[in-house]
Amino acid sequence: IWQRLFGGDRGVVGRTVSLNGESYQVVGVMPREFRDFFNRNVEVWSPLVFEPDQLTDDQRTSEFLNLTARLREGTTPAGAQAEMRSLAERLKRQYADNYPPDWSLMVTGLSTQATGNIRPALLLLLGAVGFVLLIACANVANLLLSRAAARGKEIAIRSALGATRDRLVRQLLTESAILSLAGGVVGLLLAYWGVRLLVAIDAGNLPRADEIRVDGAVALFTLAVSLLAGLLFGLAPALHVASPNLQSTLKEGGRGATGDRGSHAIRRMLVIAEIALALTLLTGAGLLIKSFARLQGVDPGFVPEHLLTFNFALPQARYASDTQQVALYDRLLPALGAVPGVQAAGLTSVMPFGGNWSTGTFEIEGYQTPEDQPGPWGDIRIVSPTFFETLRLPVIRGRVLSEQDREGTPVVAVIDEEFVRRYWPRDNPVGKRFTFGPPDGAVDTTSREWIEVVGVVGHAAHEGLDADARLQLYLSYRQAPQPLISVAVRTGGDPERFVNLVREAVASVDPELPISNVRTMEELIEQSVGQRRLSMMLLSLFSGIALVLASIGIYGVMSYSVTQRSRELGVRIALGAGRADVVRLVLRQGMSLALTGIGIGLAAALLLTRLIESQLFGVRASDPFTFVAVAVLLGTTALVANLVPALRAMRVDPAVVLREE
Repeated sequence: IWQRLFGGDRGVVGRTVSLNGESYQVVGVMPREFRDFFNRNVEVWSPLVFEPDQLTDDQRTSEFLNLTARLREGTTPAGAQAEMRSLAERLKRQYADNYPPDWSLMVTGLSTQATGNIRPALLLLLGAVGFVLLIACANVANLLLSRAAARGKEIAIRSALGATRDRLVRQLLTESAILSLAGGVVGLLLAYWGVRLLVAIDAGNLPRADEIRVDGAVALFTLAVSLLAGLLFGLAPALHVASPNLQSTLKEGGRGATGDRGSHAIRRMLVIAEIALALTLLTGAGLLIKSFARLQGVDPGFVPEHLLTFNFALPQARYASDTQQVALYDRLLPALGAVPGVQAAGLTSVMPFGGNWSTGTFEIEGYQTPEDQPGPWGDIRIVSPTFFETLRLPVIRGRVLSEQDREGTPVVAVIDEEFVRRYWPRDNPVGKRFTFGPPDGAVDTTSREWIEVVGVVGHAAHEGLDADARLQLYLSYRQAPQPLISVAVRTGGDPERFVNLVREAVASVDPELPISNVRTMEELIEQSVGQRRLSMMLLSLFSGIALVLASIGIYGVMSYSVTQRSRELGVRIALGAGRADVVRLVLRQGMSLALTGIGIGLAAALLLTRLIESQLFGVRASDPFTFVAVAVLLGTTALVANLVPALRAMRVDPAVVLREE
C-alpha cells in the first residue's frame, strides 16, 4: 500500500491519514513480504481499542480476537498448553454463566497456524512424491541392471585383467551418480516451470503462495536426493555385476549378457514393487476424485448462481448509533435494487462461505438440556427482510422477516430446518420462543426478552459444503443492528458485469463507504473446496506419472526378457510351438508379475488409505468400487505394456536366431 497509494514516499512516516472516518498517524512501513500469523493479506494495522460495552461480562463469549504470544525461554508448547487449560478451568469456575462446559483455550504453533487446514493435504502430497520417487528409482535400477548385463563381457574382461571388485563398483556407482544428477538437473528445470504454473493456477489455496519458488536450498536438496537415490539404487546392480563368473561369462562370446537368475529375480521384484506403489497412489487419487465429485453434488441450500457479494464496515465516527446504521441500510437497499438488471439485494451480518461467523448460546422456553449434552447454540445472522428472496432460501413454515419487524415491536426470528430437527422435531415451531443467554438455565431469564419464531427456512451451508450442519437463526437488522455487514445482490446476468454499477450505487448513498471482497457466490463456494481440489489434482497428476512409470517398467523388463529368451523362443517355434503359444507364454509371465503387484498394492492401499480418511467426503477409505476400478485400470495398462513385447516374441525367426547362436 506504501507503493500503491503513496508512491514509495519515504516521508510517509508522520503523515496523517483517514481510516474509517477517523484520523491516524503513520508510524511505520512493513516489508512487502510481512504477513500476519494467519496468512491474511493485511495492509494496514491500527491500535486495538475496546469500547466500554465490549468489556462487560456478557461479552465473554464474543470471541473475535486472535492472540499471539512468544514463549518464555525454557517453556515448551506442552507446558504452555497446560497453563492455558488451567486458566480456562479457572475462568469457567469464576464465570460459570458465560462459558459452556466444553470451552477451553488452545495453543497452536506458528508453523501449524501458517499452513492451516492445508497441512494434511501437504503431508499427503509429500507421501505421493515419495512414492513416485521410489517408482522412478526402481525403473532406474532395472535399466542399470539391464545395461550392466549387456556389459557382462566387458566387466569380465576387466576383472580378468586385474580390476578389483571395489574398483568396478566405484566405476558403476560413478556412472549411476552422473545419471541421477543429470536427472536431478532436468527435474529442477521442470520444477521451476511447474511451480510457476501451480501458483498461477491455484495460488489462493496455497499459504504464502507468492513465496513459493525454486531457490538455492531447494536446488541443493533436490540434487542431494537425486545423488543419494542414484547411489542407493545403483548399488545393487553394481555389486551384482562386479562379481562375474569369468568362465561362464567369457564363454557367452559375442552376446555378452549375463542372464543369470539373480538379476532376473531382482528385476521381477522391482516391477512388482512399482506396480504395488502405483496402485496405492491410484487408489488414493480415485478416492479423492470420487469424494470431490460427491462434494460438488451437495446442495448449498440456496441458489448460488448470479449472486454478487461484497462487505463493508461502517465508520464508527459517522455511524455510531443504531439509528444511523439502520438509516443507512434503509437507503442502501433501494439504491442497489434500482440498478438495472438487479433482481434483489439483501444484507447479512454473516455471508455464507464468506469465511466469518457469529455464534451464540440461548435458552429455549420449556426445553431442559440433558446434563451430559451441551446446551443450545448456533449461528446468528442479522439480515434484511430481502435476504431470503435474494438467496432464494426456501420458506418451509410461517413467514420470513418483514418491514414491520422493527424497533419497538416484539423481537422475532426465522430459524432453519436444522433448528427444528434438533429441538422441535414433532411440533410446529412457529410461535415457539427462546432467549439469548447461558444454555444451562443458571441465569434468571424472566428479565430478558423472549424472541418468537415466526418462520422456518431451509438450511444454508455456511463454512463449507462438507461442514457439519449448525443450526441457524435470523434476526432483522432493524431490531438488532450490526456495524459489520455483507451484501448479496442477485443479478439478471453475469454478476461480474454489475461490479461497477454496484459500486456506483453504494457511492450514491455514501461516497466514503469502503467496500471490499467483491466476489461472486460461485467464487466463494469454489474457494471453500479449493484445497480439496488442489489435493485431488496433484495426487491425480502424481498417480498418472506413477502409472506411466510402472508401464514403462513392465515394458522394459518384458522386452529385455524377450531379448534374453530369443534363443529359447526360437527353439520352441522350431519344435512346433504356435505363434499364439509364444504370445500366451510371454503374456502369462508379464501378467503374473502385474497381478502379484496388484495384490500387494491392494493390501497396502487398504492400510494406507485410512490415513486420508479425514480428506474424504461421502466416501469410505475402503470403497470397494474404487479399489476394483483401480485394479482393473492397472491390470489393463499392464496387459497393453506386455502386449508389445509379446507380439515381438511372436515374430522371432527360428532360423535367424539359431544361426546367430
